[in-house]
Amino acid sequence: MSIKAGANPVGPAGDAHPNGEQSRPFGVPGRWTITTPNGPEVSGYLPDWAEDDPSESGVPFDLLPLRLTHIEHRTFFEGQTVSLVETWPGNAAEEEVVLGGSIDCAPYASDPRFRLPVVNIQVCPEHWIAGLDPDGVAEIAARLLDQAELLIREVRPALIAARKDWEAHHPVRDQDARTDSNSEFPEPPSSMSS
Repeated sequence: MSIKAGANPVGPAGDAHPNGEQSRPFGVPGRWTITTPNGPEVSGYLPDWAEDDPSESGVPFDLLPLRLTHIEHRTFFEGQTVSLVETWPGNAAEEEVVLGGSIDCAPYASDPRFRLPVVNIQVCPEHWIAGLDPDGVAEIAARLLDQAELLIREVRPALIAARKDWEAHHPVRDQDARTDSNSEFPEPPSSMSS
């Protein structure tokens, strides 16, 4: 992350691409930037796997620390669709997605574990897969095996690559180190101890 007082963005905010997507407000590949009126510019590394760019202009200076804590880089992976019931048999089954999730990184999270890319898996709380016959068990097992293969074959390598990429752009630093001697905007550590 870098902080520059009085820096100007390199391009206009919100320029639209021909395909309707919003361009990155400051036009710098691999960087996000937040500016304050007549104040510092804060920027950091934006992984190419992140689905959203947190860049923003005109953030009031007093809200900047809060805005930084809400920065999250994320990409999603699919789960499996199964028929679920809310309680034991008797209720109607609903199609729900289970075991999907995302790769996330929140560089300013209060918990240091989330400052590195991690995988989060949603297990659809308060739902049970109930009343399965042998064929139903085999079908659910096949879907879970498919998901396990996705986690092993695609998600784990993507997480390893995301962590290597993240660490390449965030050298190991003391957890208490501050960028530009500014204690309001700590540079998060690039790795955590096991």
